[in-house]
Amino acid sequence: MEVSALKDKREEGKSDRRTDRKVKILAKVELLSGLNRQELYELAGDFRWDEHMKGTYIFQQDLEAHGFYVLVEGRADAFINREGREMIRLSSFGPGDAFGEVDLFTGKLASASVQCTEDCRVLALSAERFAYMLVRWPKLYAGFVTSLSQRLNLLNRELWEEGYRNFLRSGLQFQLKYRSYEYWGSPYSLREIEEKLGKLSETEENVLFLGERGTGKTLVAWLLHKKQYGENAPFIIVDGRHMDQQWGDILFETRQIPGNPEGAKSYCILKVAESGTLFIKDINMLSSRAQLKLAEVLSSRCAPCRIVATLQAEPEDLSVKLLPELKKFFTEEYRFLSLRERKRDIPVISARLLKKLADQHGRPSPMIDREATKMLLNHNFRQTNIAELIQIVERAFLIADGDVIGVEHLFFGPTGERIGRSFNLLMWKRFHSWVKEGLFPRRLQKTTFAIMILTTIALLFIPGEKSGDFGLTLVWGLWWPAIVISAFWIGRVWCGACPVSFTMEMIQKVYHLNRPVPNVLKKYDYLITTFLFVLVFWIEEMTDMRHNRLYGGLWLFTITSAAVVTGVIFTRHTWCRHLCPLGGLIGMASISGMVEVRADSEICLNKCTTHECYRGTEEVEGCPMSQHSAFLDSNQACKLCFRCVRNCPNDAVKVNLRVPAREVWHLVRVNQGFALFIGVALGILVPILYFGPIHGVWPEDRWRFWFSVSYWGTAVLTGLITWIIARPFREKAAPRRIKLVFAFIPVVIAGFIAYQLHFLPGTRSLLIGLGYVPRMGADSVFYVPVLWAGQAGAAFMGILLTGFTIVMVLLRTGRSRRGQ
Repeated sequence: MEVSALKDKREEGKSDRRTDRKVKILAKVELLSGLNRQELYELAGDFRWDEHMKGTYIFQQDLEAHGFYVLVEGRADAFINREGREMIRLSSFGPGDAFGEVDLFTGKLASASVQCTEDCRVLALSAERFAYMLVRWPKLYAGFVTSLSQRLNLLNRELWEEGYRNFLRSGLQFQLKYRSYEYWGSPYSLREIEEKLGKLSETEENVLFLGERGTGKTLVAWLLHKKQYGENAPFIIVDGRHMDQQWGDILFETRQIPGNPEGAKSYCILKVAESGTLFIKDINMLSSRAQLKLAEVLSSRCAPCRIVATLQAEPEDLSVKLLPELKKFFTEEYRFLSLRERKRDIPVISARLLKKLADQHGRPSPMIDREATKMLLNHNFRQTNIAELIQIVERAFLIADGDVIGVEHLFFGPTGERIGRSFNLLMWKRFHSWVKEGLFPRRLQKTTFAIMILTTIALLFIPGEKSGDFGLTLVWGLWWPAIVISAFWIGRVWCGACPVSFTMEMIQKVYHLNRPVPNVLKKYDYLITTFLFVLVFWIEEMTDMRHNRLYGGLWLFTITSAAVVTGVIFTRHTWCRHLCPLGGLIGMASISGMVEVRADSEICLNKCTTHECYRGTEEVEGCPMSQHSAFLDSNQACKLCFRCVRNCPNDAVKVNLRVPAREVWHLVRVNQGFALFIGVALGILVPILYFGPIHGVWPEDRWRFWFSVSYWGTAVLTGLITWIIARPFREKAAPRRIKLVFAFIPVVIAGFIAYQLHFLPGTRSLLIGLGYVPRMGADSVFYVPVLWAGQAGAAFMGILLTGFTIVMVLLRTGRSRRGQ
């Protein structure tokens, strides 16, 4: 066994060294320079080592598409063989050069041969894995297109004949494979666009499409081309944003062919799209020089074709966006309305898309409920309009459990972005194995469940002072203080190990109605949670629950029963997300905590199609809080249960250690109503901290009356003041006033820590001494209780962190306003 294990370790070490060498080689390839080291490690596994003797071919002309190669050792020549003519050498390759991508882009037989002039060793990537690489890392695409254009600039006169004009055409048509769905909207909108297509197809004048990104300009250009020239005619797409960088002058040149008795031959951009359509996206992004060159080409009429160009501008802004020399060649214009301007089309497009998806997946077409429809209609779709709507609805269809799509299935806006520096705790192998194997926090949750059951039994059913004192000390002296103190640093880790949610899950496995969460609960959960938190705290004080075993046991039983009933009726962890008063406090604290779960959104968007983080797998259920990892940018509704880490097949999810409170000044998507919770929680600290020390000094009835009046009065007053100051839900993204309210979270949590320290065993009796020994006279020693030291430390940290957070919020929002 030991010998076998030793061999396995040696083989593993060799494999790691081989991978490291591949990464070192690939890192020097210019075409792959856009990948970081971690991405190169992932890509390196797809490359294989190949060896070729001198005189042999790495691949041959007119044979099936081969692969993408990086030459590591030796030299090789690329050449084409023309029937009845001598071979034409195109280029020579040495160590570090990459080749083979040209034919992978066209999808045709190899257009040239590569022969070894020395013994060669190469890293080879199959055509299938090459395609996967571009899908996995689309940022590489621009580099490959740039490489193609540079190589075309070096080709000799033979390569400018008809065959290679088709090659260039194929490279530009590659993007057309990713067309969106061919539907438009309501019957009125469809009729309007069909009428416009009919009018435009009657003429061959160049057309300028105006409108925002994602409004369907590319689709309509294709439909116009298809109607006028047919599907097989060339439909060439050029992106104006990258045209200068990727193509330079190659698309505008008119060349003198050496040795050609007929003189000049034109191979301008119009030749590429001859007898078809040239579609220029964002023509205004062309440099002034490129606009002038395009105008010259259009005036030369070197080949018959129609030009359709897009422009993100209003008609009155055209003179600013386009040079007059180019603008005069576009005699037709059509403005596309954004989804914000035709909201009646949103439900129609959504329903049509859901029907199409349902047919593809063989399931009934789900309906979008009223609140979800309202959210879609209220969204501005400023990112990509129709494309953004399609993405949102597709995702909702795939993650919805039943036949109704609710607001919890809709994820809007940009994906969560990486903010600042952080340390991924999953890089610690032991912690990684604990999380992946489900040992943490599941094993901790079973332990806390057992402790809660024993404590509840001890408080309610076992007579004797010792059992009661033990249970009360455990709950009020250790459990509550530990939760509040830990939340200040590590957020909702406790929620992942909560025995109440564990009990709820066990009951759900036996009996679960799994009904959707009522819209009123989703819409006003911040009000309900705030009220329940204030109510529970008031009941604890009024009943002196910390010293009453019966009330303490009933409190544990009541909270658990409420969670179980909610869990049986509604889907997932509805209690934890929308009702739990303790979850409201810990969720608030987690925003300023140091631990976060975040996903690599680039991997999620380009690699994930199954959404296991939300849906779950056969072994592990999906997110209990109905979160999608790609859009997770706030800790407030993340339980740190790490199910997304276990379920993600692409290892995109990370558990990061970050700067405390950093999330506050980067807030974008957050339940703004919880500003009310923060204000109320801060307000009730005043009567709690004032009346706590005099409890027992005043007569009981008097204390209860004045405490209740001040407690509820302060809660209502601070709630109203906070609402007036914060004005939540006025903007979709968290504005500065919301961020400033959330900046007070550290002070609020520090106040509750200071209060809970009263009940931590030993804080009053233990003393901390400070003293010094003078040269003459008696020693001087100053003693303070641990309670005072802890309270002073909590207050100092809370005030310091809140002050720092306020400064950061003001700096960042001030900078963004100046930028606007």
